[in-house]
Amino acid sequence: MNKRMGMIIGIAAAAIVLVGLYLIYLNVFVNKHRLDLVHNTYTTSEYRNIAAESSIMPSYMWSRVEKILKDGDYIMSAYMLEGRLATQDAEPSGRYLLTDQSLLLLKYIAEGDRISARNLVGKINEDFRMEDGSYRAVFTGEGEESSLYTNRDELAFLEAYIEYYSAYGNSDDMDNIRALVDIIFDGDGMIRSESLSGATYSTSENVSSVMTDEDIKPTFDTIYGAEGVMVEGGTAEEDTFDYEGVRTGDINLELLGNLERNKLIPEGTTARYEEIVTGALASPDIPYYAYAYTKDQAGNVVYVYSTGKAATISVSESLRTMLNLARVGLLPQNVYSQFKTNLINDSVLLDSYYIATGLTGGSEIQSSYVDLLALAKYQKDTDLFRTVSRIISIRVATKQQSRALYLIFRNTDDRYVFFGEENLKAYLVINGTFAV
Repeated sequence: MNKRMGMIIGIAAAAIVLVGLYLIYLNVFVNKHRLDLVHNTYTTSEYRNIAAESSIMPSYMWSRVEKILKDGDYIMSAYMLEGRLATQDAEPSGRYLLTDQSLLLLKYIAEGDRISARNLVGKINEDFRMEDGSYRAVFTGEGEESSLYTNRDELAFLEAYIEYYSAYGNSDDMDNIRALVDIIFDGDGMIRSESLSGATYSTSENVSSVMTDEDIKPTFDTIYGAEGVMVEGGTAEEDTFDYEGVRTGDINLELLGNLERNKLIPEGTTARYEEIVTGALASPDIPYYAYAYTKDQAGNVVYVYSTGKAATISVSESLRTMLNLARVGLLPQNVYSQFKTNLINDSVLLDSYYIATGLTGGSEIQSSYVDLLALAKYQKDTDLFRTVSRIISIRVATKQQSRALYLIFRNTDDRYVFFGEENLKAYLVINGTFAV
């Protein structure tokens, strides 16, 4: 009897120890609660087939990314292929961007690659995370690292990090996420302002070297100069001004909704930002959005439309805003249709919309075509997706003997340069992951 009782007590004690160890394992190595994350979903096979028509094939693309752009656990920002001359060696950038590693992490999570995802997060927290809980934008591994970062960098990583936590993370990861949220957002759940710059014509009565309420009134006449100023060619003298604001294209409404849903930011934050972003449309007749918003002395939201060039709206930044709206179903169809019409009329994506003339112009923005692919997919627009795929196909390496076969390149001084962000984004968009 005593032996039997001793055996029962021993088994019970062992069970208690095992349960305790399991609870410790759950707390230290596994997240205790999966987050409630909502994503815009769509079919992928049709879009993969359309992309394949233009030699954009994700499976082949990733194998080349691994060989050329992947360096250890990280993706390099860029890689310049060797040139025709013997003296033109290949040139890896030696720079690793937080935004690129965020895209890589999303790939691993979407494909269920737990080991690679965990290794990457560990490296990012070792190399990019700083003492105050913020994350540097760039890591080089060459000694003293820059501590600079922007909201865009950290928001991109935050989106990937909450996906990682929900799938594979532990309590330490949640501590890091909460610390990062506190750095990006203020106590009211609003994204903290950062230093930005704008441009205006010096003929305007309201121009000053310091941003004032008069400078940022959202009327084109007061911001961009008096009548008779030649704006399309940028011939008038321009002044720049500095201000504290938030770039409209950084406001990822889907991310904000997921943060609010899981009580990481205050209730009502997403609704406030939906109002800010939808209100950033230049006008009912202009299908482009303000570059940033700031606040006047009374705390009211006001918009700044131009950044590098006076009297213009950045098309690439506006495209980011449209993509954020499309991801949550808030992009007005008439805005999308007008934007698409302008694109078709121009045949390529140009970087500037001139407010005074109502025309787009400037240089082609090759870096934004992948965002345009994503926008077409969210809008379920197979025609635009096919058109953009064909535009990109001109820059897809198709020589069978090339070690960069099927990667997207840009031509710089007769050298072929492959960018990590562009190729990873294309892979994610075409393969249909939950975020781009």
